[in-house]
Amino acid sequence: MRDHDFTKIDAPIFTPTCAEDSTELYEVEHTNGEKMFLSQSGQLYIEAAIHAHRNVYDFGPVFRAERSKTRRHLNELRMMDAESAFTDNEKNMKIQEELVYFIIQEILKNNRTELEILERDISKLENITIPFERKKHADVVKELQTMGSDIKDGEDL
Repeated sequence: MRDHDFTKIDAPIFTPTCAEDSTELYEVEHTNGEKMFLSQSGQLYIEAAIHAHRNVYDFGPVFRAERSKTRRHLNELRMMDAESAFTDNEKNMKIQEELVYFIIQEILKNNRTELEILERDISKLENITIPFERKKHADVVKELQTMGSDIKDGEDL
């Protein structure tokens, strides 16, 4: 992110309200008795920071209290949020492509042993190139529906 002129902003872990429009928050009591919550995202803070820094990101701990139907739900994780002022959709997608590609290249460079231990086929990772294929949301919804998904047009993927 620094190579793309982004400034890291450290958002607080304790927040007075939710960031993701959810009611499933981890409530904690502050030392003065005030009710606070563990952060779900640094997004609200970095959205404010773009006015001073233009391109910003946060990478830190977040906490999700919602119930899950799977055993793989993470309640505590590290998440990166990024915001960029005056960036059109094309530039935004290019930044995201390059970030994903960079992460894959770093994994291949630094974590081959771990992938081999996990018996992962890395050939697909080795063959990833940019730019990525781009599809319209409506086309992906139709494709998923032909594969048996009950997703409806306009729903999140």
